[in-house]
Amino acid sequence: MNKVWLAVAAFTFIAFNTYGDPPIYIADNFDGHGYELIPTPTPWHIAKKKADQNGGYLVVITSPEENEFIMELIKKATKGGTCQAWLGLSDEKKEGDWRWINSEKVSFNYWSAGQPDNCNNAENFACFVTRTDGLRWNDHSGDARTAYMIEYDHEIDLQGCNNRGDVKENLRSTR
Repeated sequence: MNKVWLAVAAFTFIAFNTYGDPPIYIADNFDGHGYELIPTPTPWHIAKKKADQNGGYLVVITSPEENEFIMELIKKATKGGTCQAWLGLSDEKKEGDWRWINSEKVSFNYWSAGQPDNCNNAENFACFVTRTDGLRWNDHSGDARTAYMIEYDHEIDLQGCNNRGDVKENLRSTR
């Protein structure tokens, strides 16, 4: 019986200290593009479909400045805590051949040390993840459920969509 309680206590400690509070919905504009962090844990292919349905796409990062903007947005949404969020980057078609979903050339990357590593031959999708070296990119299984970032090729109306407690209302307004 003590082993069971010890296992439950260890799992609870690890879960809460590893993942912390989930991110909140947040949106902002940068360099003529709009961005939304959707906090709902979602597999990669479904996140891609939802981004497409909203008139955007999973975020495509083409510069250090854009990457820094997105990292700061994620930090605001997590209050500096941990987070995972899908990017629109995949090597699903050919292992090791990473491509953005909008066909833009990969001219910038921000992989965490030792990444991408295709752990268990099952990691074909990129996400932001909080690591010991900060918020970096990591390859992950597409079945994993994480938050996701939508990018739009135009600025979005931010009036009333940030700093509100009713995330469900915000999500409805973007669909």
